[in-house]
Amino acid sequence: MKKILLMMLLTFTTIAHADEGRYTMISASTNGVSMWVLDSEKGKVKHCYMDGIRFENQVIHCQKWKDLNEE
Repeated sequence: MKKILLMMLLTFTTIAHADEGRYTMISASTNGVSMWVLDSEKGKVKHCYMDGIRFENQVIHCQKWKDLNEE
C-alpha cells in the first residue's frame, strides 16, 4: 500500500503534505518519476525515484536521509 501511495505522489503531484506538515514532497522531474522528501521536524532530506519501464516492473528507490545541518 505504501508503494502505491508513493507511486501516486510521484506521478500525480507537484507538492504534497503529509503527517500534519512534517513531510513535504516536491517533484524533482517534469515527468513525475523523481521527488525530494523533506522532513521538516528533523531537518533531513532524501531523494526518491521510480526505476523500470513497464508499470508492473517499476520499483521505487530512495537514498538515505541526509541531514541538512551537516556539511
